[in-house]
Amino acid sequence: MSSPAARLPVYLDDEDVFGPEGPVLTHLSPDQGVLDLGLRDQRLLPPAELPEVSGWTRRYLVTLLEVLTGHRPPQQLLRWSSADIYAGVQRRAALQARLRSRSGPGARAAQVGTLRVSFPGEGIAEIGAVLRDTDRVRAAALRVERCTDRSGERWRVTALELG
Repeated sequence: MSSPAARLPVYLDDEDVFGPEGPVLTHLSPDQGVLDLGLRDQRLLPPAELPEVSGWTRRYLVTLLEVLTGHRPPQQLLRWSSADIYAGVQRRAALQARLRSRSGPGARAAQVGTLRVSFPGEGIAEIGAVLRDTDRVRAAALRVERCTDRSGERWRVTALELG
């Protein structure tokens, strides 16, 4: 008994598919310009405010972890957070407090590991961070913006994701 002949795949070259002239793009007009997507260049070299925003972010994140572990009140983040962020921190701190009442006090040793800072616009910084406390490692992403009020110019967190 003989086995059936193996079928080999058929390969086509460009001429078989497109013809002798190759692919022709007829839907493009010769005077079509470059599409402006509105993308901004990310600054590759850190601006002068990089050390300031890095240090400020580290302090903010340590304070945030201390709020979530019950060692500080959420009000300590009020001045440095937008209203939406502050409301979210309050909710999360209240939830953590209920969980702690069942399991005991939270750990205090919070450390901020690596920070990655980019500046998508003037007075705006986006930060990715690694956070370590005694029992877990988390990721955090923040967007901070420079704001000015009667007490001067400062950073304010306008977006926060905490893992």
